[in-house]
Amino acid sequence: MKLSENFSLSELTKTVTGLPNQPDVEEEEKLLYLANFILQPIRDRWGKIHINSGYRSPAVNQRVGGADTSQHCYGEAADFISLEAPLKDVYRWIVEDSRLAFGQCICEIRATDWIHVSLPRINKPNHEALISPSPGRYIKFEGRFA
Repeated sequence: MKLSENFSLSELTKTVTGLPNQPDVEEEEKLLYLANFILQPIRDRWGKIHINSGYRSPAVNQRVGGADTSQHCYGEAADFISLEAPLKDVYRWIVEDSRLAFGQCICEIRATDWIHVSLPRINKPNHEALISPSPGRYIKFEGRFA
């Protein structure tokens, strides 16, 4: 099922865990919003991106060590890498220059870098820009990656 011009449901639900990972109708609807209003504009501006993780069933989330409250479990978040542009440039555009409405945007700076981006949240801070230099450590992004 196609969610947007360049993203499919299978792309946002794939997992290497071997566990079932089927979203329900409500989670599919949120993936539709995520694909159209966040991921597609990023793709349109920066070229191809590879989705590392989108929707995660509770079992998949537990297997990969995700937080119990992860927006991935509701179809509200994706982790991706940029295939055609420097990841830090993409991140900076999302948090500083784009007009994307997002909940969190986290640049995970580790052995392999990726960006986590989520739909806006209810009763929690939105447009929250963070960097994560190590698992479980989050620092407010203040315009630089040092």
